[in-house]
Amino acid sequence: MKSFSGTITPGILLLAVAGMAFAQRPGQPMPRLALQALDLNHDGILEANEIQAAPKSLLSLDRNGDGRITADEVSQRPTNAGASSSDLAGQMMQFDKDHKGYLVASDLPERMRGIFERGDTNHDGKLTAEELQALGNKQAGASGPADRKRGGEGPFRFDPILAALDTNHDGELSADEIAAASTSLLTLDKNGNGQIDADEMQMHQMNPQERLHHFMEEFDTNKDGRIARDEAPERMVTSGEFDRIDVNHDGFMDKDELVTFFTQMDNQQGPDGPHHD
Repeated sequence: MKSFSGTITPGILLLAVAGMAFAQRPGQPMPRLALQALDLNHDGILEANEIQAAPKSLLSLDRNGDGRITADEVSQRPTNAGASSSDLAGQMMQFDKDHKGYLVASDLPERMRGIFERGDTNHDGKLTAEELQALGNKQAGASGPADRKRGGEGPFRFDPILAALDTNHDGELSADEIAAASTSLLTLDKNGNGQIDADEMQMHQMNPQERLHHFMEEFDTNKDGRIARDEAPERMVTSGEFDRIDVNHDGFMDKDELVTFFTQMDNQQGPDGPHHD
């Protein structure tokens, strides 16, 4: 297993693992990485030359170099995106001071015990490097093509740029769709001025029910209509947000509780983003 060089402090490591788990807080606007890649001069408009350069510009989003662009590649990258799950597992194993080859709960600081509980999937009281890597893959949505596409409805449905590019509506951009990007983007040019203005590619804002649907599709892995603690994004659990949403304290976030949460999030945001007191 490869590992990071240099010394990783427990505080930095905790931030890395938490960042890997959930980069975007539920309810926040989705980052527009496709627009960032296409808008070469960053003026909020896609001009004719930028539309023409779209096939080449989009390839900057193809992180794994497989010639296509999947949902995880147009979603916000965690703050530790330069580290793979293997790297992070190696960092976590630095807490194994006795060189046992695995971690026990007492090896970790109290604030990181939740990671241990969720990672120890066979409940043998030991957290192995393989279990840590599997936890990282699960939370980052990088365990395979099925997982990458599972949460893909959001960015490809609600970003008109991605919706226009994804001509077969399968939640990813194939090599052919990337090559045809210049033509596909022109379907957004409603006023025919040869460029795509900001209002022509304005994001569709999800209402609470749409947010609920997107969230349940991504995280309700056993499809029982509620989110258990071990299904929830790591950051929601470690920050205490899970417990605040779970108002009846039954150990699950149910649909009513999540709709209430998303409604509150919407009420805190105006047209320019969240309100700050």
